[in-house]
Amino acid sequence: MLTVPLSVFGGIIFILLLYFPCLLADEISVSISEAVINDYLTLVGDFKDVSEYDDLQIIWMLENPRVKFENGEALFLVHANYTHGQLNIRKDIKLKIDIQFNSRKNTVQLIITDPVIKMERNGEILEELDISDIYQSDFVFSGPMLINDSFTIKTADGKERFDVTTQDPIITIESGVIEIAIDLLYE
Repeated sequence: MLTVPLSVFGGIIFILLLYFPCLLADEISVSISEAVINDYLTLVGDFKDVSEYDDLQIIWMLENPRVKFENGEALFLVHANYTHGQLNIRKDIKLKIDIQFNSRKNTVQLIITDPVIKMERNGEILEELDISDIYQSDFVFSGPMLINDSFTIKTADGKERFDVTTQDPIITIESGVIEIAIDLLYE
């Protein structure tokens, strides 16, 4: 039986690192669950705005705000009620959410792409409500980027420094979760 001293394996690994300057290191990812966002939206709660126009009371109510992540799509859902005098309109709203990753700031932001709810009657827009100030300002999370862009390891021949580079992020939306992953490369 052939036995190889452990120091030989270390030397082989060191040689491989010298001859293969760019090794795939795998990935780092951050997951944002639908449950986390929905818990936050439950804390924020329903929205109600009361105003008056031409001596008629106008009431906007947004109830049960929530998100749904599935089949490559992120959606913001809410029940909207609009009352203007005797007129009452109720709509189930479904708005798309865009996921943006800022590598410089290492942040992931969920943005409602068209945050304006329009209430219509017979094809005429009666009123609009922009919900971006109500719900999406806090949809910002830490990203998967590393703090350090290099590391040093001690070898039998001294210290070796390796730079870590990243590829563009891969954003996937699966049932109940958004995942932002970046591939790491060691050079």
